[in-house]
Amino acid sequence: MFKKYILFTGLISLLAIASSFAQAVDASKKPSKKDYGKSFFEKDSIHVIRINFTQCNFWDSLTTNKKLLDSLEISNYLQANVIIDNKKFFSTGVRFKGESSYDFYPGKKKPFRIKFNKFIKGQDFKGLEELNLTNNFKDPSMMREKLYLDLLNKEGLPAPRATYAKVYINDKYWGLYLVNESIDKVFLETRFKTSSGNLFQGEPQANFVYVGNEPMKYWNRYVLKNNLKKNDWTDLVKFIRMVNDTTLSQEEYLRKLEATMNLDKCLRAWAINNIIGNIDAYNMFYPHNFFIFHDSISTKWQWISLDGNYAFAAWNPVMPLHQLENLDILVPDSVPYKEPRPLLEKTLGENKFIQKRYLSIMTELLRKYFNEETMNQQIDSIALRIRVSVYADVNKMYSNTEFDTNINTTVGDPLDPGNFIPGLKSFIAARRKSIEKQIDELNKKLGD
Repeated sequence: MFKKYILFTGLISLLAIASSFAQAVDASKKPSKKDYGKSFFEKDSIHVIRINFTQCNFWDSLTTNKKLLDSLEISNYLQANVIIDNKKFFSTGVRFKGESSYDFYPGKKKPFRIKFNKFIKGQDFKGLEELNLTNNFKDPSMMREKLYLDLLNKEGLPAPRATYAKVYINDKYWGLYLVNESIDKVFLETRFKTSSGNLFQGEPQANFVYVGNEPMKYWNRYVLKNNLKKNDWTDLVKFIRMVNDTTLSQEEYLRKLEATMNLDKCLRAWAINNIIGNIDAYNMFYPHNFFIFHDSISTKWQWISLDGNYAFAAWNPVMPLHQLENLDILVPDSVPYKEPRPLLEKTLGENKFIQKRYLSIMTELLRKYFNEETMNQQIDSIALRIRVSVYADVNKMYSNTEFDTNINTTVGDPLDPGNFIPGLKSFIAARRKSIEKQIDELNKKLGD
């Protein structure tokens, strides 16, 4: 009897273990509670981010770390406790980031990067491992990059999401920042369902010029951001060689390029750059501020856009305002960058089939977003949301008057290149008129 009891209780225990295991398996199948920033970026209200350093000399340490990053490419983070909308994160990594926005921004409102898992493995914010705090450099309106990134995301194009936050450092209000996500493994997996392919940053001079089959010849033009141990650049070299192929007819070139990259989304991103005058971009003034990702699922290259603080022609060293408003919608001329850009020149510069598709995309975008009523409503909505926080920001680059003025009209001398910043509403109104005229002329020239 005793043996039967032992066997019975043993069977019950095994059943309990099996049940627990089954529940664990079921739990593993349940969707993650992490929304990868969806609730954070879609919230209309302004967030509050508090960064608390325990080191008495934290600013000197941050500055020293930035010098090491710039000179030796060593990313050192300082430990800090971070509170986001009352949610606490201990021992996060914080460092300065940026180039012009760091070097030339007056005062202490420098851009930051927060890395949640730098010192505590597995720590994240809603599934995100990093957040960037950008300072709206050279933008009196403080909404250029927000408008730019929102447009890209509305079109379903791969680009960081952005929102606003009031940032406090050791309980002192540091200013209103734009918060956006990094182009990292989480970004790739949420956009493309894979992060295994090569990710290249278009820096410092990523013009897609073919300089031979040896990968090392491209090391000083692009930056490989993942798969560093493997360090295999052959896919990029193959793509650049195809881009520079001069043996193909225009139709053959289009077919081959479409088989190699997601051309439609690339053209849409370029069209947005051109319409709103995001001059610091590959198809505009300078060949950088983008990533390309070799998507291992589709096997195509994906164009990833970022960095829109110069959108709406916020800065340029060579053109007066009138010339910026009337930039060529295919390949802008008289730009500072004089070297070849084959991916731009062999598509929008000379391929009539790609030109037609691009003009169709531009017409669609003008209809959907770039009419004065739609744009002005969006601009006014953001301005209303951020105005109080902007006024309270004593570390901002421009005055409250310049903030209010630049929403509508130009700040500075429109005839003096580099010394004016176009008004958001006035620029888009003038730019739209120029684009509509150019589209009509080009369609006639192309036989439509």
